[in-house]
Amino acid sequence: MLRILVWAWVLVAAFVAAPAMAAADKPEAKAEVKAPQELVPFPPNVQMPLNVGVALYVTNLGKINEGANTYEGSFDLRMRWHDPRLAFNAKDEGTDRLEFGNERAIEKLGQIWNPQISITNMNEKDAQVSPGLFIYEDGDVDFIQRVKAPFETKFALAAFPFDSQSLPMILLSSKYTVNQLAMTQTQEDLNASGLKDGLKIRGWTPGRMEYTFSRIRAWNGDFVPQMEARVTIKRVPNSHLGVLFTPFLLTMLVPSLITLFAKADVAPRLTAWAGSILALVALNFTFSVRYPSLDNDSLVAQLVTTGFSYQMIMVMLTITLFNPPVAEKLMNRFMLAETLNITKWAIPAVFFGILLTASMRTAFTW
Repeated sequence: MLRILVWAWVLVAAFVAAPAMAAADKPEAKAEVKAPQELVPFPPNVQMPLNVGVALYVTNLGKINEGANTYEGSFDLRMRWHDPRLAFNAKDEGTDRLEFGNERAIEKLGQIWNPQISITNMNEKDAQVSPGLFIYEDGDVDFIQRVKAPFETKFALAAFPFDSQSLPMILLSSKYTVNQLAMTQTQEDLNASGLKDGLKIRGWTPGRMEYTFSRIRAWNGDFVPQMEARVTIKRVPNSHLGVLFTPFLLTMLVPSLITLFAKADVAPRLTAWAGSILALVALNFTFSVRYPSLDNDSLVAQLVTTGFSYQMIMVMLTITLFNPPVAEKLMNRFMLAETLNITKWAIPAVFFGILLTASMRTAFTW
């Protein structure tokens, strides 16, 4: 009986292991590896580097976020080049221009040579791009993209709220070197570029568009062409001045009035200044959260520093000159009365003078 059980166990084990052994004997299936799509060969018989004309027309700017260093823009970007292989007979085609839009434009663009120019500071995830492609009988090509997307930039807020900013759109050809391709602008491209008439940006005044052509070193050591189109904008400071100065001055005004002109004991005066210090700390925190890019040279930083200095001076005066038991030991009553009369007006005047000087210097220096 034991022998029968042993043989039965051997047969079951062999039956279970047979499929696994058969699978192991089969050659391992190789994953299909697709070769990367090759670029269409460079246009023949053209002058090198091949000029690609770039025109940029701004239709809208908005949602400027200094904290995130982003802005949202809508642009019409046109790139044009010449490829003699695309020339055709207008009589045979019945038109001197072939037009392709949206999906057809993308499909056709993959079949012809194109400069492979990308927008490097655009958030592609949230971008809306509507392409259009035009091929003319002589081989000229116009590739137009209507772009609406968030763009990354770096705001410099040292002169806030009297600052001017530059909103960039950075174009880069990472596939071709400066010896093969050059981004250029002829008069035709300049005429097609610019800002939409009546363009308005909430809280800002649009200025002009500037272009910078440069080259950067790629990972393989070659230099590739780059172009930056920048729209200059100037902040409208009126609303910000109220937001900055109103709460700031209020934190100084009430304890100053109590200390300088009200008949009160030392304890209420110190209590008022303690509240003023806490209010300024909270105000400074609010500014740092809303404008994280503000540095130590900004007007806001100067205001906060001046405010803390003023509070420290007023606290010292409160426990000395405006504290009768201490003041009587420092000087006689006639000198004390004259000193207090001068201090009541000199300290606030100097304080407001420093604030005005800092504001004027920031406004006209930057």
